[in-house]
Amino acid sequence: MRMKVLDQLACPSCHSNFEISIYRKRRERVWEGELKCQKCGKKFLIKNEIAYFIPYPGKQGLDDKTARKDILNHEIPKKWMNLFSKQELKALKKEWQWMLSSIKKSKSAIHLDFATGTGRFLRNIVPIAKGEIAVLDFGYSTCKELAFLLRRIKKYQMVSVICADARKMPFRDNTFDSVSTWHGLDEMKMGRAIKEAYRVLKSKGYFVASGVHYLKGSKSFRRAKKHNINFLTKEMIVKALQNAGFHNIEHKIFFEGRWNEKGDYLPMFNDWYISYAIRAQK
Repeated sequence: MRMKVLDQLACPSCHSNFEISIYRKRRERVWEGELKCQKCGKKFLIKNEIAYFIPYPGKQGLDDKTARKDILNHEIPKKWMNLFSKQELKALKKEWQWMLSSIKKSKSAIHLDFATGTGRFLRNIVPIAKGEIAVLDFGYSTCKELAFLLRRIKKYQMVSVICADARKMPFRDNTFDSVSTWHGLDEMKMGRAIKEAYRVLKSKGYFVASGVHYLKGSKSFRRAKKHNINFLTKEMIVKALQNAGFHNIEHKIFFEGRWNEKGDYLPMFNDWYISYAIRAQK
């Protein structure tokens, strides 16, 4: 946990400041510590440089050999790219470039990427961002393995990993110069995360996201609705951004086609899907 990002943390419940106890520190990083809310008294831990805003599971809960194996064999060498067709990869690169253009790149800037997962989009942010980068994900093992991946590819220097719910972000108001998420809005009930992104963004800062749209009435559309995945059409995501207070909204489609992977839960095999990206300004 980088000191500059640590100073921007706030209680996810009441947004009050923390009393910070640092137990172990090395240069600009806190390795072990505790955060206590000055208002409601809730306590949160920093363990192995990761800030946990959900109950810390202990060493046994973080021991996920399958996740480590996947990082080593699949994510670090980027073998996941073999799952995409040439057309999809070409569209993906254009999508990423469009998203990256909205990220503020000055040394004084602080960028947030949420629902980061295994860091596929993050790996494009780190080389261009000159300032601090905070990454947020809800999974215990995901955060641990993400930090491991960044160390292995030597991209961890300016990054702070935070284990928390994007719908209850543990940051002060008006903290970040830009906020991104790559397919984070494809998760359940993420409307609150958009409102949180607006809250933690600085004035005139950009929020940029990507996701998948489905045809109304399709099997994928019905399945996603059943699980409260809310942004299945352009109208849905644009309305959510407007309701949060964003303006200068730009929506762009990068790929349209039928999903060709059998056995995937979403999108369902042979269903028409649209890969989009969207950005908006506070």
